[in-house]
Amino acid sequence: MATNAIETDVPFNESFDVRNGALTDNWGSDYSVPGQVTLTGNAGMMELAESISSGHGYGTYTVTAKFDGKWPGSAIILWPGDNQWPGQEINLAEIAPDGSGRQYGTLHWNNNGEDAIAVRYHEGVQGGVFHDYQLVWEPGQITWKVDGKVTAIATEHVPLDYDNGGMNNVIGVLNNSPNTTLTVTEVDYVPLGGTPPVAAPAPEAPLPAPTPEAPLPAAEPAPAPVAEAPVDWYALAARATENYEATGYWFY
Repeated sequence: MATNAIETDVPFNESFDVRNGALTDNWGSDYSVPGQVTLTGNAGMMELAESISSGHGYGTYTVTAKFDGKWPGSAIILWPGDNQWPGQEINLAEIAPDGSGRQYGTLHWNNNGEDAIAVRYHEGVQGGVFHDYQLVWEPGQITWKVDGKVTAIATEHVPLDYDNGGMNNVIGVLNNSPNTTLTVTEVDYVPLGGTPPVAAPAPEAPLPAPTPEAPLPAAEPAPAPVAEAPVDWYALAARATENYEATGYWFY
């Protein structure tokens, strides 16, 4: 397994408040609604793919999007940074070709000049609603998640990123069918080892002021000692002798 020797990637986020934003290689995209991009027919958008260092490497990719249609046409992809095909294309999601509307992720690689592919289905994920599609690319493993739930894992043919002697990928979304539509609202990337911002914890409520305790009542003075009357041993002896003479028992 490779180790991440260096890290040159930086966080990336695009919410399409201004047209295509950072995804400047685009065609046929609809920006009429601020904060989203709609792709219908032949349309797409992608970061520029110009060299093996283009785009991003190991890390977490999250795309908030909605697939409409039950046939192939829409896809969320990580395209090879050198823009060469076949190559290390990693798809977060696309539609199965059987008309079921099932969604799946894919891992492509160059197999002696031929495209090789591994398919991983996102079971139970429905189209027609927005989902957070996520892909975690790390040394020796790719993990697919939808709405935070792991749907698939791949540990074979996982490419190295540029920092580790391989190639980066650029983020892209596309549609190539009149029967499908892809709507995207946000694209986010966090480099490996980075974490999204964490909200500061709410300040703790101040402890209530202590309730003043009622003063203890003043202790009553102890009663003055009373001197005991002296024992009249002679009287006791006389009673004991009297009892012995009458009963035969001593007591006092």
